[in-house]
Amino acid sequence: MQSSIKKIKSTLYSNLLLLVVLFFFSSTTFAQKEELWFGTYTDDNGKVCQGRYTILRNGRALSRIVLAPYGKPAMEFTVLKNDTVQRFVEISWPNMPERIATLIQYTNGYYAGNFEDGTKILPIVIKEFNFQDAQLQGNWFKPSAIEVQIIENTIELLKVTKRWNKNDNRVCESSDTHSLFCALYESSVIVDGEYRHLRPAVKFVREAIQEKYPKKYDHVLVDFNNAKEISLKELHDILELAKNNLIKVIK
Repeated sequence: MQSSIKKIKSTLYSNLLLLVVLFFFSSTTFAQKEELWFGTYTDDNGKVCQGRYTILRNGRALSRIVLAPYGKPAMEFTVLKNDTVQRFVEISWPNMPERIATLIQYTNGYYAGNFEDGTKILPIVIKEFNFQDAQLQGNWFKPSAIEVQIIENTIELLKVTKRWNKNDNRVCESSDTHSLFCALYESSVIVDGEYRHLRPAVKFVREAIQEKYPKKYDHVLVDFNNAKEISLKELHDILELAKNNLIKVIK
């Protein structure tokens, strides 16, 4: 009888310990929330660029900061220190531990500072998406001939199958092949000097896909490009539809 009671107690203690462990890990997981933030960063040439960041927050602390600009490989900063009392986070540049920035938290969801390594001062801003970011990304641009040119250049870049990259990962480093996103990215740079994710050319292509294939693709440009059932002809049909829709609005 006593042996049975001991076994029951042992089982109960084991189950209780398991519940405590599971609660600890679930609490830790839920405390950290991955978010998409924006802002700006400065490259080695001193050019201020659009910043697109994946942020992981643990309470008030930023535990992970990844710079993931459109069309370029992601870079993860090393988080050296979080001070939630004095409200700052100290980070270093990827593979450059001597280049350090102290980002001051001016308000909740807004950090700014400078990377310094003795030779350069490179300002950086990391913040939640707001109206200014929408402006930087071309949300206020009106349909124009420039937008039509961007789509026309995209069509030219994707003229033949061998130049079409069917495995888009949103990193645009090849000059030989392009995905739909990368062709729009490259065309924006060629025609207007910079890629802006919310400009009319990109918006009208996205809307043309949704018009012809409603609710079929979650990440519209990437998923449409990578879909096995989509041919080069169907891709060109979408670009022509977007171009014609743009021209109608301009007129």
